[in-house]
Amino acid sequence: MKGSPLFSDFYLKLRRNPDTSKYDYGHVLVIAGSKYMPGAGILCCNAALRTGAGLVTYAVQSGFLNAVYALSKPETMYFVYETAGGILKFISDRKVSSVIIGPGLERNKVSSRASSEALYDFINEIISSVTIPVVLDACAISTLNENFEVLKKAKARIVITPHEGEFAKLIGKPVSYVKENREKLAENFAKDNSLICVLKGNKTLVSDGKTLYKNNSGTPAMASAGSGDVLSGMIAALSVIGGDLFEAVKFSAYVHGLAGEISEKDKGIGVIASDIVENIPYALKAKYKDKV
Repeated sequence: MKGSPLFSDFYLKLRRNPDTSKYDYGHVLVIAGSKYMPGAGILCCNAALRTGAGLVTYAVQSGFLNAVYALSKPETMYFVYETAGGILKFISDRKVSSVIIGPGLERNKVSSRASSEALYDFINEIISSVTIPVVLDACAISTLNENFEVLKKAKARIVITPHEGEFAKLIGKPVSYVKENREKLAENFAKDNSLICVLKGNKTLVSDGKTLYKNNSGTPAMASAGSGDVLSGMIAALSVIGGDLFEAVKFSAYVHGLAGEISEKDKGIGVIASDIVENIPYALKAKYKDKV
């Protein structure tokens, strides 16, 4: 599938039955951030909230909990963790429906071992133990560079969201090679690793290894730090809708771009990721006011 789809059926799935509660719309767990980058996880959380998640929890290390409190929206909940085992217990006890791992994480802060190996093992323990959607972004991707066998063994429904530079490092190829072969590479990586690949950039690509979707919404004004974190939050929130994860990811990319376009009309080239977050609800309403 290429081009901007109407997504009429997916918009209809966003309608809410009056006899529902927050527990019917998913619980997103965001494992992200660090002392000097707490905002990455906050953007994920805020995006998930604005996309309609019923519950959002930010899993943090104790060293930057105060910074997160100061910056987060009051609707966000928090979980202070030390190990992957603690994360897995929380996922089970609190009925988490989707997880984001990576934005702003420090590789040496998920274990006593100060190395990327610690984060690799942390990711492996989680994705090999759960069957829910897990979005891997940023530091989670860079930790897997040329060593992504763990993805093939995962029980989780993996969505990986690299930009072209991250993807180039992931597969051990020059960025120029990725730019010249974007469609083939995204589709093959998704197929070979049984996951959904979101290759971000101008006309973001989404593939499940069988079908390729090229997104046509968006604007260069979105080329700003944190925009990708917003997309991860949207994907995690919408992953519980309708049972079709591939459709949810495509829809997320489309609405993410629309939110960026709306932001540009107001802010011009000064769009920041928080602007995109706040325009998600307007993007959701923009073309289907009678359906949502």
